[in-house]
Amino acid sequence: MDKQLFCIARRQGEQWEAICLDLDIAVQGQSFDEVRNLLGEAISTYIEDASAEAEPARSRLLARRVPFFVRFLWALRFFRITLSGRKLDGDSPVWLPVPCPA
Repeated sequence: MDKQLFCIARRQGEQWEAICLDLDIAVQGQSFDEVRNLLGEAISTYIEDASAEAEPARSRLLARRVPFFVRFLWALRFFRITLSGRKLDGDSPVWLPVPCPA
């Protein structure tokens, strides 16, 4: 079974942004589909390049995560949305599962 990376996308005005919390990679685009595709490409390229490095750099690069505080803020946002019972709107963050190509 493929590993799924934990990624989030959200709309900010007319732009979309997406971040992979497992690898600390972020992209911006004009639509959800664009950021989903850009993030998938960025993750694939990053893993390919990191895998080509010698140890210990390879392990360090492949284990890179966003800082705990950033993860905590995103968890808090999702928790608040869940507790409020409000429906997700166009500006709400959404979980964006991205398969890990490694």
